[in-house]
Amino acid sequence: MNNPITKLKPSTASSSKANKPTHDWETDVLVIGSGAAGLSAALYAAKAGLRVTVCEKSGRLGGTTALSNGMIWVPCSMQARAAKIDDSIANAKIYLQHELGDYYRPDFVDAYLEDGPTALASLENGSEVKFTLASAPDYHSSQIGGIDMGRALSPAAYDGRLLGKDFDLISDPIRVVLGGMMISSGEVRSFLNPFQSAASLKHVLRRVSRYAGDRLRYRRGTELSGGNALIARLLASLRRYDTEIWPSCPAVDLMREGGRVTGALLKRDRTDLRVRASHGVILATGGFARNGKLRAQLSRAHQHNDTLAHSDVTGDGIALAGRLGAAIDNDVASSGFWTPVSILRNGRSSQVVPYGWLDRGRPGVIAVGPNAKRFVNESNSYHDICLAMFNSGYPADKRFYFICDKEFVRLRGMGHLLPWPWTLSIKKYARLGYIEIGRTIAELAAELGLDPQELQKTVEEHNAHAAEGRDPLFKRGESAFNRTLGDPAVGKKNPNLGAIKNGPFIALPIVPATLGTATGLSTDPGGRVLNGNGVPIAGLYACGNDMTSPMRGIYPGAGITIGPAIVFAYRAVNSIVQSTHQGQTAAASGA
Repeated sequence: MNNPITKLKPSTASSSKANKPTHDWETDVLVIGSGAAGLSAALYAAKAGLRVTVCEKSGRLGGTTALSNGMIWVPCSMQARAAKIDDSIANAKIYLQHELGDYYRPDFVDAYLEDGPTALASLENGSEVKFTLASAPDYHSSQIGGIDMGRALSPAAYDGRLLGKDFDLISDPIRVVLGGMMISSGEVRSFLNPFQSAASLKHVLRRVSRYAGDRLRYRRGTELSGGNALIARLLASLRRYDTEIWPSCPAVDLMREGGRVTGALLKRDRTDLRVRASHGVILATGGFARNGKLRAQLSRAHQHNDTLAHSDVTGDGIALAGRLGAAIDNDVASSGFWTPVSILRNGRSSQVVPYGWLDRGRPGVIAVGPNAKRFVNESNSYHDICLAMFNSGYPADKRFYFICDKEFVRLRGMGHLLPWPWTLSIKKYARLGYIEIGRTIAELAAELGLDPQELQKTVEEHNAHAAEGRDPLFKRGESAFNRTLGDPAVGKKNPNLGAIKNGPFIALPIVPATLGTATGLSTDPGGRVLNGNGVPIAGLYACGNDMTSPMRGIYPGAGITIGPAIVFAYRAVNSIVQSTHQGQTAAASGA
């Protein structure tokens, strides 16, 4: 299905409230959800000449996408070709075959890889949506078929002022400073130390000056990046097509006539609204990460309590489709895409703290489990670290920690703790139980309930390997992805390895959390939702985290949630367009 979406003839039905008593509003396509999957599907459908209505449960748009870096993993994009990246669909397919192993589904992977470049070009063509090539390597680029750069892309930054009043529709991001100014990963060092160079100082002063001006007119800064920029660009593009976008409008139920999904019952302005969708309904509600019951039911060996997904991601799409007999496809390596997090508790409140950028896998920190031994390559991806936690006894035993010394925290921070001078004292965090501190490794082990001799042995072994510049246990620092987290300034043979030498020593308790879910509704590669017998439910489609990920809970590279979300949104709309053409042809021949 790697042909561009064909534009349909404009619908002749009225776009105002219909007179029929069976519904209050009529549209061609109803999209439920406004993350990357939902808004991409809406834009594809609008470009195809279809009338589109988007409903979103939250008061603002973007879901988990708006909280994320917004990266996508799409091999052989036009950006990669322009950069003369040596890659091919066949090469990417080999990489995924080795990454996914027994979970490799050729029908889904072929559809994703072959339609990916076309879907991305179609999304960007004639719209505000723009991506740039990122420097991120595949997470296991040293494996067969992997490459060091060319498959990950980032949304281009966007000036939120161009949205006008719509700016307030974009969900707030996670990473902000000064109460509302977005900063990208590449800017963090400049903001932590603006005096490190004239260029850093100039950049920070420009950003702060712009932000000060923004706050005179807006509730936060308008220089958008990452997922925030992607949602803003999709919204700006949809406005060109007069797409109906309804925030604070949850879907209550799906409507069905003669075995076909024909629309949905929505709740808008506290009023029930029956929306007829003549061509189809697309579920894109973001998965079930915030639904504790579904987490327990679907996570199997990967039981967990925490997530970084949007607070409204509660499995609505799965619930709506389930009432019609839709099946859940839980044939996955894991039910989610993972990152280690720490929990900062203060009184009755608690904050889930994401895996930091400055401290993440840098030289001078190790991860240990209940046996006081290292259990993972700390410079591997966040997903790999969490899977290693599960394989090492979590959640039966939850004693998992990042271990470092005070010099590491002073230089790089640790979790919620920023580097000096932004964090002047770590003692209050110890009082809150966020970290544990020991003057010696043995004392720290006692605080953690670990074997002191074993932890001492682990640290000494690590220090010896750091001095040698090699990690015979986990090969830390040998892959391209590892080296993106290295620091050549330490002046060591291996920039990913650094000694843990001088007390006091610090431990940060960590737990696994989902970035998003991998298990979802059973669909075919065209996005059609399937029932328990594997038969499509007519008129019902799913994309994003509402469908089971083609990566099946495995994380080959940056952007493997939003990338498939966009590509399978494209395929779902293509299925709708093809079905419409077939219906029009049948009607014409019958006439």
